[in-house]
Amino acid sequence: MDDTKFAAFNKEGFVGMGRADWLASLRDGCLSGLRKEIETAQTGVLARGRHQVVVRDFDIGDTVQSVAVKFFGRQQGWKDRYDRKRGSKAARSFQAAAHLEAHGVATPPPLAYLERWENGRLMEAYYLSGYLRGLKSLKTGLLQIYAGNGPCSVLVDLLKQVGVAMRRMHDSGFYHRDLGNQNIELLPDPTTGSDRVIFLDLNRGQIRKKLTTKQRALDFSRLQMPSAFLEVLFRIYWASKAPSDFRKQVAQRRRLFYLWQKSRSLRHPIKSFRKASKNRGKLSLRMEDVWIWDDRSAQAAITLNKKDRKNCHSWRNHAKIVFANLKALPVTWKNYRELCLTAFKTPVAMADRIGMSLEPADLDFEPQLALLEELHRVPVLLRVGHHQGQAQWDRSIHCIERLHQSGHSIVVGIFQDRRATLEPESWKHFLEYLFERIDGKVEAVKVGHAMNRVKWGVHNLREYAALMHPLVDLRKKFPALQIWGPACIDFEPFHSVAALDHLPGGVHFGALSHLLYVDRRGAPENKQGRFGTIEKAALMKAIARHSKRCEDRLILSEVNWPLIDTAEWSPVAATYLPPGARGSRVHVSEAQYGHYMIRYLALTICSGLVERVYWWRLVAHGFGLVDERAEGGWRKRVGFQMLQTFLRELGPATFVEKMDTPDAVYALRFERTNDEVVLLWCNGRTFSGPWPIHFQKALDSTGEPIQFDEVGNAPVYLIAPKPEATI
Repeated sequence: MDDTKFAAFNKEGFVGMGRADWLASLRDGCLSGLRKEIETAQTGVLARGRHQVVVRDFDIGDTVQSVAVKFFGRQQGWKDRYDRKRGSKAARSFQAAAHLEAHGVATPPPLAYLERWENGRLMEAYYLSGYLRGLKSLKTGLLQIYAGNGPCSVLVDLLKQVGVAMRRMHDSGFYHRDLGNQNIELLPDPTTGSDRVIFLDLNRGQIRKKLTTKQRALDFSRLQMPSAFLEVLFRIYWASKAPSDFRKQVAQRRRLFYLWQKSRSLRHPIKSFRKASKNRGKLSLRMEDVWIWDDRSAQAAITLNKKDRKNCHSWRNHAKIVFANLKALPVTWKNYRELCLTAFKTPVAMADRIGMSLEPADLDFEPQLALLEELHRVPVLLRVGHHQGQAQWDRSIHCIERLHQSGHSIVVGIFQDRRATLEPESWKHFLEYLFERIDGKVEAVKVGHAMNRVKWGVHNLREYAALMHPLVDLRKKFPALQIWGPACIDFEPFHSVAALDHLPGGVHFGALSHLLYVDRRGAPENKQGRFGTIEKAALMKAIARHSKRCEDRLILSEVNWPLIDTAEWSPVAATYLPPGARGSRVHVSEAQYGHYMIRYLALTICSGLVERVYWWRLVAHGFGLVDERAEGGWRKRVGFQMLQTFLRELGPATFVEKMDTPDAVYALRFERTNDEVVLLWCNGRTFSGPWPIHFQKALDSTGEPIQFDEVGNAPVYLIAPKPEATI
């Protein structure tokens, strides 16, 4: 504390300390009746209770200054004796605020603390600070973000402000010891356009020369936010991954604080009863019900850590999944083995097998339409979300109408948020609103999205069944409109089996849709146990074939690979990356992305197991064929040219056979009207021949003519006349 800035106070029965200039300007008699004025105040009240905070105007010289006055309630005698030595709550608040102010940590500017003692008892104690208008607590700020479903970038920006401020506070040697969401205030800063973080209620804090890990962890124990976002706050605070000992200390402290909260009804039964009575009938927000839209990676954000996500699934739900799979296993496994034998054995017409996903909400639609025309009028998938609201639903419907008028085959992917499961009438209205307006314009609707991921708002099979229940009546009202589902994600077939088994009576899917990502395996040919991409597709089709609630058709409605150096825009990079971090090992270069895409599309479609694949998506910085954030405007990545080439060369063709080749060498033969094409590539090796056909021309993956004597990971097109044409 800067002693030259502060002076002792002893006047009108009060002792204390304050800013020397402020105390010198304080008018005589302004403290008389202060307690009664606070207790009877009807305006300017910031807090009621045992400790009260009121905004009061003080005459300072020729001006009037608004001051936040915190009046501390009476306490027991032993506490008074203790505070005589250690300092009262008012004194500690003042000392802490002065310390923070001296170290550049934001808190309401300390003005003074005032105490009145009688016979060793503390009769009155006040802490006075400058009143800051426009403050909003972190609790309020978070609740507003939760209510609006994000977006995630706004939440992360807020956590950045809080994490940096907490680190600065701790590095100054001060730890708060009562740092709940309500004691962190946000003040708009017009100079930066962001919020300043203001720390309040400092009387429990302590000042040390240097804080230990345990002391730092203590201030995280009372913060209330979904556990995954608390992890984000850790990374911001440490500017990297949090040390393991810090994480252990935080976990321990949070457990102790949770037990302390749960014991409150035993420690303060009367107060707890009154509070419960006051809040009876009010809905409280549970952290597991927070649903945030990640506007950068175009998906629901992960809000809960792994442990908390597991807690969302009851043992009853696990039992239902196990039972459904035990019933289906014998026939499904028999179907799977039969389907594996049929892979690549049947000719496949390639027309309309590859679909493309567009974004109607967060991107300009006109440039997407222009890009789409360059891909030879492929089928289109558009996603529409419950959380977006009617204005965005109408914009998406307008996009659907434009595509329909242009002759595109359209599928609408309808996805839920957490509110859809908690407020079934709202979800039902959403479905009815969309079905009414898109009937006759689209090929199918895919209802529900990634129900096997908690972050998408469905926590169990009961909730999934309720989500699907409005389809019972909608199928009767719109019989021509196909419904696809259950649209589970990744290779977790047991969830698809259970979802189909728990569909409401009267709901029947026209195809099994699945989001079959294989990016964590690297190349699409790599196996997960005994299952490569083809085996996975065979098992998913076997599930559809066995189920009585679904037609024997498999649609892969979403797939891509995440791109390197795209930070939080990558779908697997996490909500926040510290500066300099590169993200997950599964990221690929733009060239790898294109090569894997072509290989994935060729394998799945030519196997005869998959009817159609929708690529996710056309434009996206972190995972799309076009980068909308590129310097100078939208930039087509090399993958766009590769897909153009694939559709131009093979779109009008018919797959004929998978040719015999050495291990890890793939050769798929296609026939066209006047010639034939072999799509050739390797997985993790190179191959120098002999070539499967005598070709006249070779094209690289982007369609450029090449002279080559070796093939590797990049697919090439070998073009030759049909054998009969040479006779």
